[in-house]
Amino acid sequence: MSHNIVQPLDENNIELLYGGRNAGHHPTPQVVALTTRKRVPILTGVLPTILVVISSAGLAIFLLIWLRVHQPLGLSGYEPGFLAAIRNGTFVVDEGYKEDGEVVQASLSALTFSSVASHMVGLTSSFLMTLVAYRTASQWLETSRRVTEGVQDENPTPVQYGLLLGLLGTSDIMSVYNAIRYAARNQKRRSKLPSIFTEPLIIASVVLVLNHALGASDLWLHTTARSAIMTVAVPGGVPDSSALKLGVAFNESICDPSVNGFIAPPCLQFTHGWALGRFQWIMPNSWLVVNNSTSAPVRVIILADQNNTAVMVPTGVHSLNSRTSTSHAFTAPTLAVRSNCKIITSACFWDDYYSEVTDCTPAGAPYLPLKWDFSHETPPACNFTICFPSKIFGVFDGKTGVFRHGGPQIFPSNVILPSGPVTLGLQLQVGIPGVERTSYPSQWAVDHASHLYGTCQVEYLSGALTFDPLGNAYKLVDEAHAPPNLTATLLGPLISQYGTDRFISDIIGLVTGDLSIDPTLVINAHLARIALGLLGGAVQLVAATQVSLVRQGVFGIYPVAPVLCVSGILYVYALFAMYIFFSSVSSKSYTVSTTTSPKEESGMEGHSPPHTSSKATKEETALILGQLWLTDPLPLVAAVFSRDDGKDPQRSIEDDSLDMVYDVDERTGRLAIGVTTLGEKTRFGLERREEFSGIV
Repeated sequence: MSHNIVQPLDENNIELLYGGRNAGHHPTPQVVALTTRKRVPILTGVLPTILVVISSAGLAIFLLIWLRVHQPLGLSGYEPGFLAAIRNGTFVVDEGYKEDGEVVQASLSALTFSSVASHMVGLTSSFLMTLVAYRTASQWLETSRRVTEGVQDENPTPVQYGLLLGLLGTSDIMSVYNAIRYAARNQKRRSKLPSIFTEPLIIASVVLVLNHALGASDLWLHTTARSAIMTVAVPGGVPDSSALKLGVAFNESICDPSVNGFIAPPCLQFTHGWALGRFQWIMPNSWLVVNNSTSAPVRVIILADQNNTAVMVPTGVHSLNSRTSTSHAFTAPTLAVRSNCKIITSACFWDDYYSEVTDCTPAGAPYLPLKWDFSHETPPACNFTICFPSKIFGVFDGKTGVFRHGGPQIFPSNVILPSGPVTLGLQLQVGIPGVERTSYPSQWAVDHASHLYGTCQVEYLSGALTFDPLGNAYKLVDEAHAPPNLTATLLGPLISQYGTDRFISDIIGLVTGDLSIDPTLVINAHLARIALGLLGGAVQLVAATQVSLVRQGVFGIYPVAPVLCVSGILYVYALFAMYIFFSSVSSKSYTVSTTTSPKEESGMEGHSPPHTSSKATKEETALILGQLWLTDPLPLVAAVFSRDDGKDPQRSIEDDSLDMVYDVDERTGRLAIGVTTLGEKTRFGLERREEFSGIV
């Protein structure tokens, strides 16, 4: 079998192939192959590879470095570092923020870097396939020069060439899909697959898989990343805790409650009431606290998530944290009260005739209703429940002591106080005697005298209060019951009935205004608040045990798994690009040139030897031309639809595919598509306009 393959010629012995001469003896330029072999131009291969590596591995390195550098120091419960982040499962980074009025704005920067990397990899995949095209072109040029029969199978068929044009030119999913469908066909339906087809198919498939895997990982990162406002310690921001009076303690300069465990009587318990002796200024200051006055040095807050515990905090905490952009997180001593009450009216014995409670012994409160102690006082001229309708009183060692006429509860000597919760009895007149109301909660049963009976377990606590400026949140920790002797002192203002009327007013207004409210929770919270507030005049501010300067910021929380997936795929993509570069940059091929013969100096037919007087007008590397034929359809268009004046051999070795095609603005240069006749046959195809016969 004969083969018309142009063999390369020595550039010092060029064989000119003329297609004829015109009358002026101007020979037609011809394309010849030279023995000079050249590699892929370094810049042609290096620049795309550098761009791909920077877009992949460079952005992956930048992403990981950015995540590490912006990890916060001083974030409670979080240790910076890559290994620590892997153990925690998340990267926490300080995003920074800017304020626009009351709006705080921040960007999740790592998501931006991930999106840029994913987008850049998608853009640069065509550069990789261009490098692959150089390698494929080199192999194709070599196999095309061989004339042995066995090597012919290494050249692609027209179908394979068309699929290669899609793989190397666009590398989109449909091109890869069609090539895979073709390769998966039964061998009876397709030709043998040469290596110059299978290698680009494998590489294009890997590039496509990496590209879409990166996009999926980027989407995974976007859907799992989140932001949060957190409090982080300011490096070096450790103020002098002794100078900041952020704690509250009982003022033992008023009295020392640590004498013993007996109350005979308790400290500050005077004949006419608690703190009504030498310390007349205590209760006015206490009422400032109960009324939540802005001039009070302390205030009482309720910790709803800690069983409605009432705690005392300095009012200066708010002003301290509002003066600067940083805030003070602290731990400081405090006093607290917790109450657990239950209403027992319905469980007591009732006098059906008078419709009133007579004995609460069945409810475990034999001391209710209260009875007048005739041994200490002359009985009043009226019924006890009418003269003294409301009482909050203590029960110690099963005893209630005595009550002065309209005054405080008085305990006999040698009453041992409990070391834990104190039992209180409630006898509260919540309405006008004889006037029935229908707006009481369903859990309440009120007798004819409008009395409500109950018992409470009240805990007086000392402990430490922690403050988190993030949500202006307090938490009571290290709580412990106050010693019995101190408990008796702290209980004084409550059993002196200082807050009884205020307590009744508060709870009645709340529970009758909204019957959906649990009245027991209301009683617990308000009894604890008033019991602690009544001590406001007998406390002093003390130093905090621990203070740190903190700031609030917007922090990005990025799960480790998608971050590592994104960066890992970028590294693999960069390594794959380097492999393609080094395997392609070594490709080389011969060069081609166009030559012309000089005019005959003697006016006779003939010409001088080419090595002495012929002149090369254009030279190009066959590797570059082969790459164009594998990535751009224009060379094929130029070969199929070239006009006579467009068949210039010099056009065929242009390194710009646009210059390979001769394009003129005339009707005969236009193409038409449709069903046409070809001899006696019809087909659907593309033809020149003047040859197009129209629709059959």
